[in-house]
Amino acid sequence: MKILGIDPGTTRTGWGVIEKNKGLHLIDCGLISGEGVDIGNRLAHLEEEVERLIYLHQPDMVCLEKLFFSNNQKTASAVSEARGVVILTVQKAGFKLLEFTPSEIKSTVAGDGRADKEGVRRAVEWTLGADSIPGPDDVSDALAIALRGAFEPS
Repeated sequence: MKILGIDPGTTRTGWGVIEKNKGLHLIDCGLISGEGVDIGNRLAHLEEEVERLIYLHQPDMVCLEKLFFSNNQKTASAVSEARGVVILTVQKAGFKLLEFTPSEIKSTVAGDGRADKEGVRRAVEWTLGADSIPGPDDVSDALAIALRGAFEPS
């Protein structure tokens, strides 16, 4: 089973693809950057990149982090827009979509629903047998989201 995890953000969206087949294996991961993309075109750019990832990797499911809460309404609104683009793109492509809260992801991956970013990164590296995860926390968070999906009953 191939799983694509996505950590949507305002200017950076992390993504990671894992395979669950007699263990868990890292296939690919990276970052969709909106840096340098005109603000009016960022959502269209995100849609194009998510669509490209879906067709490139052909996952059995796509997993996404739910927006649980935010102290900053402006940030929450922008992340909600990015989530909406991802959800629509996945549904239009006809792929299975699962959503998880940050605490569900952290509990499953790191054993603690309040784990910090570094704890999540270390748990992802250990679980996938990776020496390190390239890029910012958005990438390791996306892999953690995919790992959470791997533990969902079929």
